Amino acid sequence: MTLSSAGAGPGTHYELFAALRDNGVAYLVTGATALVLHGVPRLTPEVALAVDSDPVNLEHLERLLAGWGYGEPAPPPMTDRSLTARRFSHPRSAVGPVDVVPVSAAAFARLQAGSAVATLVDVGIPLVGAADLQALKEGSGDGTDREDAEGLKVLASIRAGDAGSDTDTRREQIRKFSRWSIAARCDWLLAAARLSKGLSPEAKPMTRGLVRRRGWYNR
Repeated sequence: MTLSSAGAGPGTHYELFAALRDNGVAYLVTGATALVLHGVPRLTPEVALAVDSDPVNLEHLERLLAGWGYGEPAPPPMTDRSLTARRFSHPRSAVGPVDVVPVSAAAFARLQAGSAVATLVDVGIPLVGAADLQALKEGSGDGTDREDAEGLKVLASIRAGDAGSDTDTRREQIRKFSRWSIAARCDWLLAAARLSKGLSPEAKPMTRGLVRRRGWYNR
């Protein structure tokens, strides 16, 4: 893929996911990023990826990120790169850090079997499935992850037609957010990344021009 401005970093999540596709990287969006794309609101600046730990696949990803100007504070030794969770950061990119979790071929295949796809214009974004994501978060022992797992349970009940309580604020937030388009959810992620850098979120949706829709701020 020819990068429009090497070293500047991706300007939008659309550009990031399109490049991952075009460079043949085998990945699944996971963590809080997947939570948002499934339809549960969470202000998260980083993009979390579960990546097939095949060395060639990791090399494709590393080359793509390096071409954009992403780096690691302390890259793991070559022998450990398929085992270690890694964070790639960029000083200027509007998109936040990219967290990479290499997983074995067998584990990746299991996650892929239960995966979902979020479509952004002409890019299919593969996600860890809601059931697998809920299980991962329930098993972490972290309080925030347990809250995220509860959010996924609420989302599942909403989609199953359960009306729930009118006084449940969290449920109402999830109900409204889950109606947003994938483009609007990506705008939410980009706004979170900007806020984490001390910048104001853009006044206009970052995906304007890619798809016609109402802005996330009007929903």
